[in-house]
Amino acid sequence: MSDALDLSGARDLIAEMFAAGIAFADPRVAVRSHLAFHDGAITVGGKRIILGDGRVVALAVGKAAVPMALGLRDVLGDRIDAGIVLTKDGHVPPGVALPGFIVREASHPVPDERGVRATREVLDLVSDLGPEDTAIALISGGGSALLEAPADDLSVADIQAVTSAMLRAGAPIQDLNAVRSELSLVKGGGLRRAIGPARCLSLILSDVLGNDPTVIASGPTVERRVDPARAVALLERYGALDSAPAAIRAWLGRGSGSAASGVANPDDVWAVMADNASFVQAMADVAQARGHRTEIVWRAIEGEARERGAAFVELCAGMPEDVDVVLGGGETTVTVRGEGVGGRNTEFALAAAIALDATGDNDWSIASLASDGDDGGNRGAAGAVVDAGTIERSRALGLDAEAALAANDSGTLLAATGDLFRCDPTGTNVNDAYIGVRVRRRS
Repeated sequence: MSDALDLSGARDLIAEMFAAGIAFADPRVAVRSHLAFHDGAITVGGKRIILGDGRVVALAVGKAAVPMALGLRDVLGDRIDAGIVLTKDGHVPPGVALPGFIVREASHPVPDERGVRATREVLDLVSDLGPEDTAIALISGGGSALLEAPADDLSVADIQAVTSAMLRAGAPIQDLNAVRSELSLVKGGGLRRAIGPARCLSLILSDVLGNDPTVIASGPTVERRVDPARAVALLERYGALDSAPAAIRAWLGRGSGSAASGVANPDDVWAVMADNASFVQAMADVAQARGHRTEIVWRAIEGEARERGAAFVELCAGMPEDVDVVLGGGETTVTVRGEGVGGRNTEFALAAAIALDATGDNDWSIASLASDGDDGGNRGAAGAVVDAGTIERSRALGLDAEAALAANDSGTLLAATGDLFRCDPTGTNVNDAYIGVRVRRRS
């Protein structure tokens, strides 16, 4: 049994574990470790591909686009003939140089015209590739909102309306992307079709639980089955069909599902470099190395953030006495009912704090943290770390935690109590981590 931690020590351990997970999922390192270049040939996914005299173009899309592009330059250098980086606002670190790349920023999670313009640049870049050329797609979470070319008769405003409605209804990423794929020319293998006869190497940083290639960034380089009827059913499930723009409803009513026709090249490669499971395991390894018995209780958990926060406290409370650290991985959702400030991780954390207070449990410090360092509306925070004193501190400030949770205002309250986990964008995106550290002193 390790020495028991006080609250400060628990927070330090949480920060150390989170840093280790981020380091493991570092996109630049991941690209370098999964890609080799020697004697004019690329080796990736166990396959050696001779580049010859063909062109090499790089397409980096998502929250981790910049470090992934840097990793590719570390490996290939000037062998890259042209490249485009398309990432979320604020995810281009100051002073970063990417020679040979056009760098664009756009809106996430709701797309905007900047993303549409940048997508046109991507499509222009790949429009004349031939069979001897190579397109390297570096794909990470957030790519579905950033890479957007609305299907015929649709506008970006149409897609914005549907995206916003589904997000407010708490739709998980797989359902949101299933709808968006039906509305776009680049999702669901659309980018791969645009690349044409060239070989396509897709290196993926997965933000999708289970790593379904058709869901990660809406699968721009992975063929899928066209299924507008499913999109209609999903919009109806989340109460977003009747309010959807008329153009969306008309487009989705065009016919039944069919297999999308695509372009294949025998040298195509698709490889996941890091995901939520490996991110959480890296954190567990640190805790165990520090002598703390650690249990991973959730893998790929989903559901309503406030419900999962309370459930995680219950799981921690039921742990054997010699378990010091409890970990989980996944990504929850929030059904928006109020107009407050917060994200899924602060909502999870506030619900956990309320549960700790209700049960009188003083034994655990609980964290819910986004791997990208940005918990939705809580700019500059990955989430929060709470304990039994969080609700006491809120009461002393005259704040009502239950009311804040009901108004989706978790970020405001946890900022006031000093429990936000402040963090710059990490440059990676592999979902979320849930951490419980025992703080009760034991003899």
